[in-house]
Amino acid sequence: MTIYGTILPGARAIAWSSALTDKLTEKAKQRIKVIDWHKAHRANQSLTARHFGIGRMTLRRWLRRFKNLGVIGLNEQSTKPRNIRRPASPWPVVARIVELRKQYPAWSKHKLAAILKREGLVASASTVGRILKRKGLIDKKISKKKRNSALRPKARFPKGLRISCEGQMIQMDTKYIMLPGGHKFYQFTAIDVLGKRRVLRVYPSQSSRNGALFLKECIASFPFPIQALQTDNGAPWLKEFDKLCKEMNIPHYFIYPRSPKQNTYVEISHEADEREFYRQGNICSMLSGMQRNMQGWEDVWNNFRPHEALGQLTPEEYSNKLKICGLPTKNVIVLQT
Repeated sequence: MTIYGTILPGARAIAWSSALTDKLTEKAKQRIKVIDWHKAHRANQSLTARHFGIGRMTLRRWLRRFKNLGVIGLNEQSTKPRNIRRPASPWPVVARIVELRKQYPAWSKHKLAAILKREGLVASASTVGRILKRKGLIDKKISKKKRNSALRPKARFPKGLRISCEGQMIQMDTKYIMLPGGHKFYQFTAIDVLGKRRVLRVYPSQSSRNGALFLKECIASFPFPIQALQTDNGAPWLKEFDKLCKEMNIPHYFIYPRSPKQNTYVEISHEADEREFYRQGNICSMLSGMQRNMQGWEDVWNNFRPHEALGQLTPEEYSNKLKICGLPTKNVIVLQT
């Protein structure tokens, strides 16, 4: 501070202290209070440590840094290790891994490690993965997807599950309805594995919200409680649909990727839809008309069409038969992969 060309006594110290104060962190300001209390109580370290609930070694470290560096020394220090671990893989191995990755970009670290072992180079799959990550040769989107899948695994196809009553397993899937001009509607299908009774609805998109609406329709339409569901890994069966399953305490099983044969019953029913319904001219370009046609086909499927798998009975007749006679042991369905 200057007045008439003269610097006031102590002005530099005041300005310097103000600049230092601006550089202090909140923790450093708290440590200054500890040191002030320490000085006000005859520099008793044990008493100060007990009063503030800190270790005496911690207090001594603060005092030493304050003595050597001033108040700035009370700021948090870097926790970075003094000796950083360096990659120990030989450069020939690193170069070979990079070369293989560029030549075969879709191969995993396990395959690359196996090739290195075949060539007499030592590198574990984890080492290969770290080198690929360090060199920027990993697709972050795919890596994130795999990590999320590992952290939140899906309940998969229940192998060997014995189906002995209606509603014990409902398979769901969607089917494209191709319209003139390249437009599409989507048929949502739910079929009871044992009795072959179906619920069919048509929606304009494959959103999970429509999937959740369809589940509510199934709960209201099936004359028996739904005990478990099985779907593929498509978008309609995620998010809102899966959330509703959890709210309703309905187990939701996913088939393995690219394994439609695990959803056999609903896939076979879609083949029948294509052959017996769509090829017979029942497609309508209006959503309301298509929904009416689908409801009519659902009624025919459940109450009029004989099913060879049910001994030429309709699902409704088969359901009534089960109520009277029960299910013979030889007719129990065992789901296999």
